[in-house]
Amino acid sequence: MDVTDLDPAEVLSVSHPLAHPPAAVFAAFTEPDRLAAWFGPPGWSVPRESVLLEVRAGGRQQFRLVQDADPAQVAPVHGTYSRVEPGVLLEGREALPGPDGEPTASHVLTRTEFVATGDGGTLLVLTQGPLPPAVHPGAAAAWRGSFSRLEALLATG
Repeated sequence: MDVTDLDPAEVLSVSHPLAHPPAAVFAAFTEPDRLAAWFGPPGWSVPRESVLLEVRAGGRQQFRLVQDADPAQVAPVHGTYSRVEPGVLLEGREALPGPDGEPTASHVLTRTEFVATGDGGTLLVLTQGPLPPAVHPGAAAAWRGSFSRLEALLATG
């Protein structure tokens, strides 16, 4: 099962154009140093030492987001890659954390597409669900904030 099999009402999709080739954008998602440098909405950071990426089908994706203003506020990510096509596609499943931060049986599926554009850039298309429609606006805003940080990282090389 992937996100395309879900009820469309429970699926969030966010697109963001980037002036960088798909290989560079893909690397920002799959290299620990680069992911830690941009991931998370403004006001949140990913400590580099928390990042574990096994970028292959069945591999783990683990890290934690820490709120800059209150480092006691932590959002752990416990994911598994289900499909990896370098420079083209990442699909995976994230187990939602319980109150203790440990993964639960509840999950969210994510599909990230790196679509080459005619000008050498990338259209980043992120699709995620199941998510209740009420959380879509906040989740989309968080992703857009993250993608702005990604854009700034890519601009610095």
